[in-house]
Amino acid sequence: MLALLAVAILIAPIGPFPLLAIPFALLLVAFRPRDLFGVVVAAVLMLLVFRSVDGEADGGWLMVRGWCLIAGGLFVGLSARRTPVRLLDRSFASVGCAMALVVVAALASPDLGASMDGWMAERIRAAATMAHALLLADPQVSSGTMGDSIGAAIEQWASFQRDVYPALLALATMAALALCWYFAGRRDGVDRPPPVRDFGFRDGYVWLLVAGLALLVLPLGAGAFRLGENATLFMSLMFLARGGAILLWILTAASTSVWTWVLLGIGMILAYPFVAGAALLIGIGDTWLHVREKLRDRAASGPGSY
Repeated sequence: MLALLAVAILIAPIGPFPLLAIPFALLLVAFRPRDLFGVVVAAVLMLLVFRSVDGEADGGWLMVRGWCLIAGGLFVGLSARRTPVRLLDRSFASVGCAMALVVVAALASPDLGASMDGWMAERIRAAATMAHALLLADPQVSSGTMGDSIGAAIEQWASFQRDVYPALLALATMAALALCWYFAGRRDGVDRPPPVRDFGFRDGYVWLLVAGLALLVLPLGAGAFRLGENATLFMSLMFLARGGAILLWILTAASTSVWTWVLLGIGMILAYPFVAGAALLIGIGDTWLHVREKLRDRAASGPGSY
């Protein structure tokens, strides 16, 4: 649960409160309508989310809440189906459909797409300016060429975020939906998010990565390039998480003491570029290799079985 909360808060390019509160309230009303306390909590959350303070309800304010309502409503609808659908698949489908609706709306009204990008660019710029100011408050950082290097790095990161915020929003929304389902929607402990070491998804999702890479390579224009950029980043982070889960599964099976975990943790921090690259490759390769299933089968067969 902490991992989902961290993703929803740290990665989201929008405020985490609407992203968590709106789906949570919708799930309470949809799946616990006879629970008076739950209905009251849902009403209070909606009141807090949609309460405007000092003219705060500008276009960006409305877009954030509209996104949360669309994604949360789609998730509730998929969760209410009699045919069971896996939690991650419901989250993925909800976010995918919400993104498709936003893209169609932006294509139908170019001013809407420009308004969304402009509002997000302002938020990212404000966050980058604040981060730069906080770092420059340290005399050691601001002296010499270090301050200029840090400023250039922050500017580069802000520019990158302006292009890929849809992918980050999609990941944060999926984490928020899973977290809200765990606390508000699930019944009798059914369909709870798996432990981090068991994280995985359908192998067919690899084709979204392939499609994203194709859009990056093919000369189809700036719009197609940005779509491919976001799809590639989204699936790369998903496969990175899958590979990290596999590494954690192997380490959990192999570690024998707390000191083993401490040494492994220090080694992973010191060699994080290599570890991240290895996790990404393992996550993609697991589409065909299914490492954890094979290791479980071998362990069940006993030592010496091949």
